[in-house]
Amino acid sequence: MIRKILHRMLVVAVLSLGALLLYYVFWFVVDAELRGQLEKEWPFRPVEMLFDYAMCCLFTLFSTIYYWRSYEKAERERDKFRLQALENQLSPHFVFNNFSILADLIEVDSKRASAYLMNLSKVYRYTLSHLDHSTVSLREELEFLRQYLALLQQRFGDGIKVCIAPEVSGLQGSLPPAALQMLIENAIKHNEHTLARPLTISVSCTERGIVVCNRKQPIALADEPSRSLSTNVGLHNIVERYRLLTRKKVEINDTPDEYRVTIPLIKTEK
Repeated sequence: MIRKILHRMLVVAVLSLGALLLYYVFWFVVDAELRGQLEKEWPFRPVEMLFDYAMCCLFTLFSTIYYWRSYEKAERERDKFRLQALENQLSPHFVFNNFSILADLIEVDSKRASAYLMNLSKVYRYTLSHLDHSTVSLREELEFLRQYLALLQQRFGDGIKVCIAPEVSGLQGSLPPAALQMLIENAIKHNEHTLARPLTISVSCTERGIVVCNRKQPIALADEPSRSLSTNVGLHNIVERYRLLTRKKVEINDTPDEYRVTIPLIKTEK
């Protein structure tokens, strides 16, 4: 912030000096008497030059403040619309994936499908009331995540194991809605998860934020087409929303054995 202020002060000073030089050039051009006096001595006294420079600084300051505020307002409006567009992607993305799951369950087990639908209605109530928000509290997001994990348990049983570290619940801050859910969904989409080879996803925390991590369990190529219906919104959506909301960055560590994403907590304004 201080660097930004100093940079702007330097810009005002340089522009004011340029304006002062143009002011003097103008008068030398239009005033023949001044041009004649310049041949003998400099026609402006130091006090007059200082006053002229101060006036140029004031004029430049007000002009640049108006420009910067107009520019920043336009940037905020643009970011607001982009953020709304990203948020609007979430609801259809969530509905599409979960109703695809429900359709599969109806064919396999109608009782599980009925239970899944009941839990889905609770989860979707959250999406209707929160996905139009830029951020939600971590407490709300964890509650939503637990409801979502109940859906996973109904569908996959012990094929998916999500371990949430106890210290995560004690953190304070906010994050984009459904961010944790989308990271877990991303891990499920790209990794094998069966009773014989369950997928374990951990949710922990560091000083940098909340970490969602899983060991890689590549899906057999024959299974890939069945997953092509899933829209590729997740991770890109999260990264873009963070870019518009804060200077804090989403960290992605992709190694041959492990995939780890760290999302920072956004400070809650009081």
